[in-house]
Amino acid sequence: MSPIRIIEPPRGMDDILPEDFDLINQIIQAVRKLFKLYGYCEIETPPVEYYEIFAAKSGEEILEHMYVFTDRHNRRLVLRPEMTAPVARLVAGKLSRRPLPLRLGYIADCYRLDEPQWGRRRRFYHGGFELFGSREPIADVEILQVVSEFFRNLNIAGYSFKIGHVGIHRSLMDEAGINEDEQDRILSLIDRGRVDDAIELARKNAKDSAPLKTMEELISLRPDKAGKIITNVINMMDRYEKVRSAAFNLLEIVELASKVIDDDILIYHPGFSRGLGYYTGLIFEVYGPLADIALAGGGRYDKLVELFGGRPIPGVGAAIGITRVYQYLSDRLGRVGKTPPPEVHIAPLTKNAWSISLLVSRRLREEGIATEVEVSSKNISDIIKTCERRGIRFLVILGDREVEQSQITLRDLDKREQINIPIVEIERAIRIIKEGK
Repeated sequence: MSPIRIIEPPRGMDDILPEDFDLINQIIQAVRKLFKLYGYCEIETPPVEYYEIFAAKSGEEILEHMYVFTDRHNRRLVLRPEMTAPVARLVAGKLSRRPLPLRLGYIADCYRLDEPQWGRRRRFYHGGFELFGSREPIADVEILQVVSEFFRNLNIAGYSFKIGHVGIHRSLMDEAGINEDEQDRILSLIDRGRVDDAIELARKNAKDSAPLKTMEELISLRPDKAGKIITNVINMMDRYEKVRSAAFNLLEIVELASKVIDDDILIYHPGFSRGLGYYTGLIFEVYGPLADIALAGGGRYDKLVELFGGRPIPGVGAAIGITRVYQYLSDRLGRVGKTPPPEVHIAPLTKNAWSISLLVSRRLREEGIATEVEVSSKNISDIIKTCERRGIRFLVILGDREVEQSQITLRDLDKREQINIPIVEIERAIRIIKEGK
């Protein structure tokens, strides 16, 4: 058979090398630590979902970049582009009778047919927190708090929250008589920076132009510390009670969040929108110094579970871009992953030592000691050089002499000392190794 000359993965998808995995696992463990501390139960959904799950409310930006295919039964399927919709589907179905509030977490790979660039890969990982069953601002604040703690735990200094409130925009468009589908399109355009197109579309569909003028004023406001600017927004909305209610909701969230998060990093962007059509209230993204792309994001989605046929269950959540955070740490902050070496390397120098090496390695592993066995025919000097280069401290040597005398030679490569230990006294070797850890 002719060789297949393919050594690279599909464009925009990445092989993960051992040193990459070390840093990525640090990020994943930081997420999982917060699952435990905040009471989020980890779940998993399939990477393949029905097209309809995302078609309803995921927004044009995502719909245009999904991997869509048809199976042999002509069912339209997609590789999931994000996780909130599948989790809401799960809550509408299998978890519909669980006691509320319901806290769910996930680590998942997602897929989008974006143009590959820094921070945008076609396969990427998200770590998410989804909180179902509460409309109260304290639930929104919990999500902000857990995300803030994630960045603090990774020692990322200078991060900040870009905060907005879809409810303010939607309420103004309700006042203008714009239907929900057109609202989704308008918010998607704003999210993509096409504000002029969004305003033009809003004017085209509005039955009352006065609320749109207020919305244009709102969008034109400069971002500022949230606690400072929201009161001004509330004063702008004196004619629209529903809009004021949404603005007061944001103010309450920010005031409560400032008890546990430095209010200097809570920045309100009055013109901020997110392209996902299911958001109903608070929205946010997190940015770090030297990164012009969001490292995390989320918001409130109170109608999503109902969309999938479930009972009315409000929700709020966030997704941390594990792949983006990894790129940010490695490319922008210069952090490097490293593959930890085993604590012990066993070198059987003769075939007669193979069985003993396997038995010794099994005993060491039973004690939780990371151990690898030499499986090539290197000489002892090459083995020692390799161990020293990799940072392996202990070397167990098994040659003909050791086999004949039923012993091992344990060499401490840091101290450059070695001792002979009978096999029957293997516990002595275990103590020495553990004390040297």
